[in-house]
Amino acid sequence: MVGKYLSTEEKSRVLALREENVPQKEIARRTGRSLTAIKDLLRRARDLPDGEVPLHKNIPGRPRKTSTNTDRLLKRKVTIKPGITSSELKKELSTPLQNVSERTIRHRLQKDLGLPSRRAALKPMLTQKMKNKRVAFCKKYKDWTIQQWRNVMFSDESNFKCIQGTPGRVRRPSGSNRCDPRYTTKTVKHSDYVMIWGCFSGRMGRGGLYFLPKNETMSGSKYIDVLETHLLPFYGIHRCSFFQQDSAPCHTSKLVKKWLSDQSISVLEWPGNSPDLNPIENCWHQMKVALKNKDTASVPRLKDELKNLWINMDKDYFLKLADSMPKRICDVLAVKGDMTKY
Repeated sequence: MVGKYLSTEEKSRVLALREENVPQKEIARRTGRSLTAIKDLLRRARDLPDGEVPLHKNIPGRPRKTSTNTDRLLKRKVTIKPGITSSELKKELSTPLQNVSERTIRHRLQKDLGLPSRRAALKPMLTQKMKNKRVAFCKKYKDWTIQQWRNVMFSDESNFKCIQGTPGRVRRPSGSNRCDPRYTTKTVKHSDYVMIWGCFSGRMGRGGLYFLPKNETMSGSKYIDVLETHLLPFYGIHRCSFFQQDSAPCHTSKLVKKWLSDQSISVLEWPGNSPDLNPIENCWHQMKVALKNKDTASVPRLKDELKNLWINMDKDYFLKLADSMPKRICDVLAVKGDMTKY
């Protein structure tokens, strides 16, 4: 079906088929139109001179502001530049959109062209050199089995704020004060936070968890202390074969490399700026989501909640995270080193 109304060409074809004594059902089948539409056209044609085609009925409602060609231009512009706004579209397409409001432009994009406005995902900026390193890493480990990834001890650090400032949605009556405490999300400027280091394996689940003291920077020697206390015991219990860490300076210092070598711990050559490849990032995200419903107004309360969340993490959840590595690697290769959904 081309559209809701029969075009002049379609009407002429229907009338020609009827002149050839083709049944109405067969005409409907050939034209792809409903039998009701065919019958209505033939009925109106009976009162007209031979060869004359019935005109359209008066179409109810206000005439459409944009043509098909204008809609195509809108779609092309948004496809090329997804971040363009309705006001910018109106300026760039000033002639075809001269008498079209910005609200109509937004409605056309959302309802008719399937291009609604969405919040852009926040992802690290990658240079071509970074992308090449990510591709090289994925090619090196793309043939690893799920069982091999279960033998990796994944690790990472993350910050957790005492009060999460994520804006929420509320249902507020029209005309009410949007600053009413009932309709606001509370935030604290320069709120306290804690930095934690953790590790896990797909084979056994969670490993050690360490809270970095406030105002203390992680150095190579301090990082070795953390590994000795919170990695080594679990590394042996989990019977891991490889250790994963990012390329932070304190992780890649000569002192740390020597210590890892002395402990006979094989370290994966991890590419920088690759949170989508590290499954423990998903664990941190889940914990931050869970904290939104917890009382974390102070550092001690936040630490207690983090400990409880870490201890109660399901072992099967860590197993799924480790088993997702082959898919993560395939996704990175598919986009040639760019960021993925993880």
